[in-house]
Amino acid sequence: MDTNHLYSIREVHNFGGFFGGDTVTLTAVPRDTPDDEQTLTIDQAALINIADRHTVVAGMLMALTFAGERIERAELLGAATHAELRAALGPATPPATLDAPLVLSYRCDTCGVWVAGTPHEGACWICGQTI
Repeated sequence: MDTNHLYSIREVHNFGGFFGGDTVTLTAVPRDTPDDEQTLTIDQAALINIADRHTVVAGMLMALTFAGERIERAELLGAATHAELRAALGPATPPATLDAPLVLSYRCDTCGVWVAGTPHEGACWICGQTI
């Protein structure tokens, strides 16, 4: 994963935009340059794994894909709390049958967030640190 596109959300300013559009405007920083604070606007359609933009909160970690200055894809990777992560991702839909326990999310102390998904071989799939 290209870390140049990982952004930590610092503050959510508003939902809707100037004429009530389907956007969320927020302040975020790239994970690799935390002093480079930026104001970004994300369209609801760009949120690929978040059904409702109103669940976007400060403390979330997102992978953003830009087309020029516009964000064309925003994927939630993690959130400060488990409750915020689950609220944004919605209810989990596990397979009908399981052969073993299913990990839907985990806490990575290095990333500082609850991460959506399963660790990769005992390590965080975002930063690679052992869980």
